[in-house]
Amino acid sequence: MSASDPTSFNNPASQIFGPEQIDNVARAVLTLTREVVVLNDRVMVLEEILGQKGVDVRDAVDSYQPSEEFQERANAAMQTITRHVLDALQGADGG
Repeated sequence: MSASDPTSFNNPASQIFGPEQIDNVARAVLTLTREVVVLNDRVMVLEEILGQKGVDVRDAVDSYQPSEEFQERANAAMQTITRHVLDALQGADGG
């Protein structure tokens, strides 16, 4: 890290992706964005529906302790999303 630029650690000297891979990086960013938008929309809809029924779930979500079965489903979902992003980075997503 440079003493004159405290954010220099944000710009490592090594190149992770070359110019020929920029399309893959863009596809990965779009894949992540699509996933985030879908998840955000679903959470907003669920919170709204529950709120209309008098159930405020925000605190419950913050303090939730998942069961083993739920955690397995969450882990599988995370692996699927991660695989899609890695496929996009490698150009294997058909894009």
